[in-house]
Amino acid sequence: MLAASSAAHAGPAAGTSAISWLQRAQHAAQRLNYSGTVVYMPMGGQPQTSRITHVFENGNERERLEILDGAPLVILRSNEEVKSYSPETKTVMVERRAGRGGFPALLTDPGAAIEEQYEVRKGDLARVAGMDCQVLVLESRDRMRYGHRLCIEAQSGLLLKAQMINERGEVIEQIAFSQVEIGGSTERYASRLARPKSGKEWRMSTPGVTPVRFADIGWLIENPLPGFRKVLELKRGIGASEVGQIVFSDGLASVSVFIEPIRGATFSEGVSSQGAVNVIRRRVGDHLVTVLGEAPPACISRFAQAIDFKPVVRQ
Repeated sequence: MLAASSAAHAGPAAGTSAISWLQRAQHAAQRLNYSGTVVYMPMGGQPQTSRITHVFENGNERERLEILDGAPLVILRSNEEVKSYSPETKTVMVERRAGRGGFPALLTDPGAAIEEQYEVRKGDLARVAGMDCQVLVLESRDRMRYGHRLCIEAQSGLLLKAQMINERGEVIEQIAFSQVEIGGSTERYASRLARPKSGKEWRMSTPGVTPVRFADIGWLIENPLPGFRKVLELKRGIGASEVGQIVFSDGLASVSVFIEPIRGATFSEGVSSQGAVNVIRRRVGDHLVTVLGEAPPACISRFAQAIDFKPVVRQ
């Protein structure tokens, strides 16, 4: 049932532009109360099911995501603090993540000018999870990004289904609600936000994360494509090693560059793909550079070739 009193649930005005629908979907994902079952279907892979509950109250977001297939995992988010509970390893991973990511949120960089990189237009009306929705179609202007077909619930603006489409018009990834409740008071969803049971034998883990400017230590990472901009640079402590990560986004698509010392490890250079994700590994000096993202191989390749390293000479 939709909460008719909520401003976010007001029906769309006649003639609402396609870009306005995108902005509305992002706002709804962050500001509405909702709970439902989500099915993720990668091309050539096994469907994965999860259950999500999200509430917004007094300017704060809380969210619970439970993975229902494979190894059990529950992820609780309170604004930027994220706790991942793994019953198999009896571990709670605590992290801070800037920004709102993951379905049904849509934009990886809300400040980006989406219409400069994608042709965005309204399609027909459709029906998903028993609800009427407006279809949006996004097509890459330079074929360096995948297209998207989005179904946005007509009254609330919540994204109900997202499909990623390659240059041949094939759906290579889909994520959608199979059932969803939208609106209502926070109390209605309180029991679904419960923390998983954990005991004294559980271990708390907080990975070390350090902001870093890779240009200052000799890494030359030019932005090879218009529309993408650097949104994150950091190093993570993993075991006895550190892995650097740089993230570029065009507002919808994200490309991550990982840098780590080789230290005698064996690896194969080249390209690999799984569904919408393409990966390129290459050696740069004494480092392994891995570039991955939900973007066409040509896009990932451009990023991989734009990376170089020149040791900084200290005076």
